[in-house]
Amino acid sequence: MRYLILAAGMGKRLGSALAGLPKCMIDMDGEPLIARLLRQIRRSDAAPDIHVVLGYRSETIAPLLDGCRVILNPFFDITGINASLWFARDSFDRPLMVMHGDIVLCDELAEALFTARDESLVAYDSTVLDPREINITVSDRRVTRFGVNFSGFSGAYAGVLKLSAHAAALFARTLDERIRRGFNEPRTYYFFVMRRLIADPAVLLVPFDFGGFRWQEIDYARDIAAARERLAAGVASDA
Repeated sequence: MRYLILAAGMGKRLGSALAGLPKCMIDMDGEPLIARLLRQIRRSDAAPDIHVVLGYRSETIAPLLDGCRVILNPFFDITGINASLWFARDSFDRPLMVMHGDIVLCDELAEALFTARDESLVAYDSTVLDPREINITVSDRRVTRFGVNFSGFSGAYAGVLKLSAHAAALFARTLDERIRRGFNEPRTYYFFVMRRLIADPAVLLVPFDFGGFRWQEIDYARDIAAARERLAAGVASDA
């Protein structure tokens, strides 16, 4: 399986908590976050094809990426996830899993996620019901809506997509078309692509619920402490 990890961002919302390091280099239970994610992938997949998009302080991350294909987003300081996905568009020539590089997964969740048999899935958390988040709606075991500022959602998007070969090609093609047309609202590109996938009858986006598992996305300084506490709670319960 191919995995695409997005790790180019500067983590500006974390302020001084990063001490100048990229978010994916935050120490989490004794190892950098990116190293933890790679270990979990390789434990579940004997022959993974891992691609990583880097940008900010890429030289600090690269030594940990032995065996991975590194893709650079040279405009990491003025762009976001859409540009990173666009620079990695050649990675979408086969089925793949796309994930943010700032998510912390407990080992049980990582194993369940990386061994899921669904061709296409969207990770979300049914216990996070905040209209300010990027949310999804689930109906009849499929994702029927993705975006912000709407009612009737089922939970918050958790930063992981798995795409079939058809879905991956459609994702890359739609993003490329949208960016080349020069729209001036880049934040909406990702939502537009997801809406295109949802509307395609050949794409079945299955919801994968992170609710009930220990996990955390690192957006703010408080999230670092929350992630460490959740992992520690798991160790304590296993003792």
